[in-house]
Amino acid sequence: MAPKVISSYPPDRWIRTLNQRYPNLWMELKKSYDDPNLPLSPAGKTLLAAVPDWCVMPTMFPCIYLSIKNGEVFYLTHMDELMTIASMYTWRCSKGVYRFAPEIYQALINQPLTGDLPMESLHHLPEWAVYIETPGLSYERHPMKGFIAHLDFNLYSRSTDLQFAMFLEGREDPRMVALPFGEGSLLDAMDRVDQLDNMFTNDVHRIRYVGSRDEYRATFTAMLQLLLYLCSEEPDMPAIQHPSARRTLSGSVRAPREPQVWDVGVRVSRFIREYSSSSNSVEYRGGSHASPRPHIRSAHWHTFWTGPRKEQFPIRKPVVKWIPPIPVGVDWKNDLPTNVKEVG
Repeated sequence: MAPKVISSYPPDRWIRTLNQRYPNLWMELKKSYDDPNLPLSPAGKTLLAAVPDWCVMPTMFPCIYLSIKNGEVFYLTHMDELMTIASMYTWRCSKGVYRFAPEIYQALINQPLTGDLPMESLHHLPEWAVYIETPGLSYERHPMKGFIAHLDFNLYSRSTDLQFAMFLEGREDPRMVALPFGEGSLLDAMDRVDQLDNMFTNDVHRIRYVGSRDEYRATFTAMLQLLLYLCSEEPDMPAIQHPSARRTLSGSVRAPREPQVWDVGVRVSRFIREYSSSSNSVEYRGGSHASPRPHIRSAHWHTFWTGPRKEQFPIRKPVVKWIPPIPVGVDWKNDLPTNVKEVG
């Protein structure tokens, strides 16, 4: 018998570890989550009834289910592990691995996060959960291999969170951190994390991350920029079928056997690299004046007005549109190189 090949992708390896520790875990979770006669208290059933359709499985549900099955002491001794299960359940529906080309990756992780970026834009992820590789990023001063991100419904606050599962060097299980949405922008959400720390900690107690808040915010700013690009209009990546399109009549989604790797920004990065290294930008597009080098414009708001010009508000109304991180100076139809795939 040939030896089993160990997956090179951290979330796939963690799923296989969970399979060994909890036989039939995924089937049990789906059956129990879909069962209206769950052995929950009336309050627990009320909590589940409030879960919106876009949420595949709330992070707290596996904790509740396995606590009922194995006892409260089991939850207390296995809490860190149990908190990872819903993220793995959601990601395994598609097992999408997103690998950014270097130039667009660096442009995105180095740009600042503005105060007007709406959290609602993250409802447009290409899959329920995505795994993004993160060369050069770190969390709590440990190199980060990559992270899973997905929208989560907080059963207790009844609000939306952005759930992160970060895979760090030297650690098998992912480090879980949730970014609460609430009202306002993505910067407001990060401010709320700081406010919670201020409420529950003081100079003596350890805050929930190692290092300075500037380090924490720089890491999460980078991760959010990568996510925002995946949610942007017409990102430079292959067309990806959302896992909801593969639902069976029973409501289940068959998990792929192996991770599906998606290259992001290959054409844009190649274009930026070629023109950035050119010493003759004046000849770009053949104009008589120097054209700006291709670059990535930071995400920003664009406001325009609707209604007759002679009218006043509220008949003439402002409309705010979010413009995602996009390449500037790129003729998408004519300037981007064509992807060529050799067929043997």
